[in-house]
Amino acid sequence: MSNTIAFIPARKGSKSIRNKNLKLINNKSLVELTINQAKKSKLFKKIILSSDSRTIINLGNKKKILTILRPKQISSDKSLTEAALFHAVNYLYLRKINFENIIIMQPTSPLRKLNTLKKFLKICLNKKFTHALTVSKLDHNISVKNKKNIFIPIVNKNIRRRQDRKSFFYENGLIYFLKTKNFLKNKKIYSSKWKYIETELYESLDINNLNDLKIARLLYNKTK
Repeated sequence: MSNTIAFIPARKGSKSIRNKNLKLINNKSLVELTINQAKKSKLFKKIILSSDSRTIINLGNKKKILTILRPKQISSDKSLTEAALFHAVNYLYLRKINFENIIIMQPTSPLRKLNTLKKFLKICLNKKFTHALTVSKLDHNISVKNKKNIFIPIVNKNIRRRQDRKSFFYENGLIYFLKTKNFLKNKKIYSSKWKYIETELYESLDINNLNDLKIARLLYNKTK
């Protein structure tokens, strides 16, 4: 077990899906799936659940993890994860709970594999990263749309063969790693010094709408 905490942010509000973090996959809520994986990994000094929902907090209490009721002022749609994390870190430090590293696990990524989580943290610790995140590779041409609704390739449009193109990656939100001292200094999750670790494309499904939820339900048992 490393000197690392798992931070699980789980607001009750969501514009796209009502009570999104409590939606069920395989008869368990997204929050519960994330808590179970963090506990099963045995990687963490503490598992922290931050929420403004009494229902979600009660769920965390039943799982015997540390829960933090988030204030309203950092619980709106416009609130950033940084605010909730900073609130949680201060809460822990006031209670003399010290830790060197933070892993952020979002409940909206239910296809995250346990082995991916273990491998990710091992790489971060062995290589002494200060910031790291997971990414997935885009397997298609990328274009931007201008004001005239014309799509303009951002890579050489004359390169047609996939194997000849540059590789592009996107942040998939699966797992984040931060050094606590760096976060407290900058109060930001994002950094210009990000290290990235590629994960399987199917794991990267982030539930933002009902279609995502349906796909996750179909894929869940096939990928575990």
